Amino acid sequence: MRPLAAVPPAVGLAVALGVVVLTGQGGGPTSVATPAVPEEMAGYSHLTGSVSSSPPGPVVALWQHGYGVEFLDFPQAVVLGADGASYRRVDVAEERAGGETQGDPAPMLLSPDGTRVAVGDHDVDRPDVVVVDLRTGATTRHALPAGRSVVPVAWSADGKTLASLVSDEATNPYSGGRITGDIALLDLPDDAAQVLGLDRSSTGAAFSPDGSEIAVEQSGAVTVVDLQDGGQRDLEVHGVLAGPAAWSPDGRLLAVTRTEPVAAPPGVDAPGIPTGLAFVDATGRGGDVPDPLRLDLTGPGRVLGWAGPEAVLTVVAVEGTDSCCGHDQQTLSVVPLDGAQPRTLMRMSDLASFGVGRFQLASSLAATLEVVDPDAVDRGPWPWLLRGVLAVATGLLAWMLVRAVVRRRAR
Repeated sequence: MRPLAAVPPAVGLAVALGVVVLTGQGGGPTSVATPAVPEEMAGYSHLTGSVSSSPPGPVVALWQHGYGVEFLDFPQAVVLGADGASYRRVDVAEERAGGETQGDPAPMLLSPDGTRVAVGDHDVDRPDVVVVDLRTGATTRHALPAGRSVVPVAWSADGKTLASLVSDEATNPYSGGRITGDIALLDLPDDAAQVLGLDRSSTGAAFSPDGSEIAVEQSGAVTVVDLQDGGQRDLEVHGVLAGPAAWSPDGRLLAVTRTEPVAAPPGVDAPGIPTGLAFVDATGRGGDVPDPLRLDLTGPGRVLGWAGPEAVLTVVAVEGTDSCCGHDQQTLSVVPLDGAQPRTLMRMSDLASFGVGRFQLASSLAATLEVVDPDAVDRGPWPWLLRGVLAVATGLLAWMLVRAVVRRRAR
């Protein structure tokens, strides 16, 4: 009977190992000729693997999926692979989050080419920023000269310089106002940083296409700083800088988000309710600019990229889906500057259950994005915690069933 006694634990172990192997399946880094987004964004899932365990390769988008920690649900930092079908969680951004984020991922910013994510921290003893390589899963930590709070706000087009908002005190993205501070510029190849000589009221920034200048929003105005000689010029704007991709690819325009005041702005990137986009002459010479665009923008109302000099990409709400808790659907759309009808690229649905926020695009890929309808979604290997729990549970169940059969035969 002794050989039969060894069967149940052997079967249980084999089943557990099989579950570990099966739940560890997933594609490797993607390599595609033309970056793409799906017609419909995949929904929230607990089974999405991490960048650390299964790097997706270059991606086209980054966002926060879900708000607030509820029973068995928590906000995720998710990237979409350049194939339009691969999804991964940026686990570093989730791990660096502190209690002040109320369960949301830490401040994060996608690089223009979609190969890296910069992750900051709202409360850190030694100011630094962590850069995650989406091609390998490797991370590098870069020290900054100042700041207890570090919020990445802009990448240069070549990906060599990262601008971060640094504040002397810990910051809270849900304090009811925008985070302000200094702009620290990190030279990634040299691993050296400096703080711009501006007042401490900066809230955002955008690099010029050639990286020679940076537009900094401060105290309701925009100051353009020449990074070569330190020269400055002020631009009159009616609104707020429309994110790190606000500068047009031809260097002629800066996009501005028009807003309506709100009693308690919900977080670092939301200065009010966005009502549309406007444009200013980036050179300050008073050249012709497009007329303002009235748009039903969602979130902070950022420009995510440019589809050439005459169209921008942004996220707009789907008309007729407003509810007590906000729009249930929104779209990533191409918006012509001449006021023509926006063209939908990707739909995002079921937002009342799991909201999509802090949406970012690999801005240098914006002009070449295609739309695909993938046959299947690749979420990579399951998270280790779920794999372990499922393996143990199924292994024990198999062991118990086989043991019952062996005992019945023995009798």
